[in-house]
Amino acid sequence: MSETNANDIEYRGYTLTAVQYGPGWRVQIYPGAGRRLLRTRPGHVLDRTKEEAFAKARAIIDHHLLG
Repeated sequence: MSETNANDIEYRGYTLTAVQYGPGWRVQIYPGAGRRLLRTRPGHVLDRTKEEAFAKARAIIDHHLLG
């Protein structure tokens, strides 16, 4: 996992981008080169803290890659 800035991280070939959303954080999951778009509904993760939102997004990617 690498960080490009405080709100963007690379994880297992995907880019996770966090933006402040109301009282919490929303993380969008974007595919990297050669990766397909994740089919999640909604297409983002919401949580109270940025760290919790990133953790949920990483879990979605892990589940997607295992399944």
